[in-house]
Amino acid sequence: MATRDSSAKLHCEPLREYCSFSNVKSVVRGFVYEYETPKIVTIHSISIALMCRLIQLLILIYGVIYLMIHKKGYQETDTSIISSITLKVKGIGYNQTGQNKTLVIDGADYIVPPQENNALFLMTNFIRTDQEHGKCPESPDEKMSSCTDNDYCLANQNFQKANGKWTGICLIKNNSFVNASETRQGRCELEGWCPVENDRNIPFPIRDALNFTIFVKNFIEFPRFKVIRKNIQEDAAYLKRCHYDQGEHKGCPIFRVGTLLDIVESDPFEQLKMLQLGGVIRLKIHWNCNLDKSLNLCKPEYSFGRLDGPYKEQSFSHGFNFRFASHWKHHNRSYRTLTKAYGLRFIISVSGLAGRFDVITLTLNIGSLIGILGLATFICDIVALYVHRQSDVYRQQKFQDVDLHFQQIESLKTLPTDSSTEQTRRRYLNHIDDTVLNNHTADNGDATQNVETASKTEFQLEEVNQRSLYDNLQPTPKQISQQSTPQGAFINIHRPKSGSTSSNGSSLLSSIKQKYATRRSQLPHLSSEENQLYDKSNIFFVDEDTPELNERNELRGRSDENKQLSNSSSTNHGLSVRPTSTVETLL
Repeated sequence: MATRDSSAKLHCEPLREYCSFSNVKSVVRGFVYEYETPKIVTIHSISIALMCRLIQLLILIYGVIYLMIHKKGYQETDTSIISSITLKVKGIGYNQTGQNKTLVIDGADYIVPPQENNALFLMTNFIRTDQEHGKCPESPDEKMSSCTDNDYCLANQNFQKANGKWTGICLIKNNSFVNASETRQGRCELEGWCPVENDRNIPFPIRDALNFTIFVKNFIEFPRFKVIRKNIQEDAAYLKRCHYDQGEHKGCPIFRVGTLLDIVESDPFEQLKMLQLGGVIRLKIHWNCNLDKSLNLCKPEYSFGRLDGPYKEQSFSHGFNFRFASHWKHHNRSYRTLTKAYGLRFIISVSGLAGRFDVITLTLNIGSLIGILGLATFICDIVALYVHRQSDVYRQQKFQDVDLHFQQIESLKTLPTDSSTEQTRRRYLNHIDDTVLNNHTADNGDATQNVETASKTEFQLEEVNQRSLYDNLQPTPKQISQQSTPQGAFINIHRPKSGSTSSNGSSLLSSIKQKYATRRSQLPHLSSEENQLYDKSNIFFVDEDTPELNERNELRGRSDENKQLSNSSSTNHGLSVRPTSTVETLL
């Protein structure tokens, strides 16, 4: 039970020392005075080096050419554009409404409605019907309106596709050529606007509709940079004679209908159908302004496209059309003119991008590019660790194994040499000696267990030797000034025990000494120049103002006083004194 308590105290002692004031003070001092840097492993491999440089070159080309130059990564951008559009159409058209009758129309007739938001409807064909409020037969286009008696019309009075309210009467035309045996067909009567519109025969489009012109005025603002621009930048003389053309007049804001149809649809049959049955065209205005250059170079770019499907592909709901009516009264009778309009609907969209040089944006993009360069190292590490034929060698150099038990021994070396920590180290050394001797005198029945016990004993004694070497070979400030290079040393400690275990322990220690001597003889011979380099690598450079040197001198003085007091007290009380360790120095 006492052994368990002592082992528990022994395990808790490093935690207490770690949380001590001196350790916290050293951690804070190291945070202020020490700089840490990652470990770099150099691989001498042509294949991996070339692969790394190739990946870095590709990343640099992508970052410099594409991100920095093409995408202007050095500029701050603004895409929140504020836009206003005004559309005006000019042109005179005419159409044949009857024999020797011509209807001439202008912009007030074919622009319906007169004003829309970012859109325009240009009527290119129409069907007009003058109607009066009354009763008449249903349209022949409605097949459900065919009847033979009044009962059928009465049963279907709530027909949803009717052009009026059905009265329940079947209107049958008298035909003298129909036999009495044949059933006569009629149409259900309706009450509403008569006569009903007939759109089975669609007329030809308005002539001269291709020569209509659309004038687009666009005003935009980039609020972040407070820049206001408009698409009208030329003088009035140029605007009166220019029409938009993709070759010579890209900046002209006046568009001819025929030119737009040639751009969005090259098939003449489709162009005719779009004029006859209608269509939808998109007009996009894009502002791409580099504010680092002259503001006069900030001009819009126009692009066009057809949004409705081709007539050759669609079999239902062709084109674009709608109906509208105008009402009047004559002699207290209600009349109206119903117009079914076919035409081209133009939808205008505005987008913009403005950029200006900004140091913060450039710095962020350069930092991102440097971070992307680390991808080359990551890929090369994967290749070197898992793909390369010598991956085991690289893995041994890159990864370092840490033994926690050995770290506990090393942590005791850095503890201050005061009275409490000196007693802790002595208890720990006594515990290791007892464990070594107990393991050596154990039962030797199992050969494998004996081999493991001997190896553990050798390792523990080696730790004791290293600890004693650290305690006995600490130089004083005077020795530091006199010696330019420290000498390597090996130390063997022998602590005799009472009883039968003393002879066994001494024989074991002598065997370990022989192993150290064998290892020492196997060390490679170093020349004088190599010895000097080895000595220089182990030199600690300090100055008079170094706080750690003064603190170490004080701690060493306290440790020497504590050792003298402990030796005198043990002598006065008649206790057994541990013999001093023997030091063997190998030059």
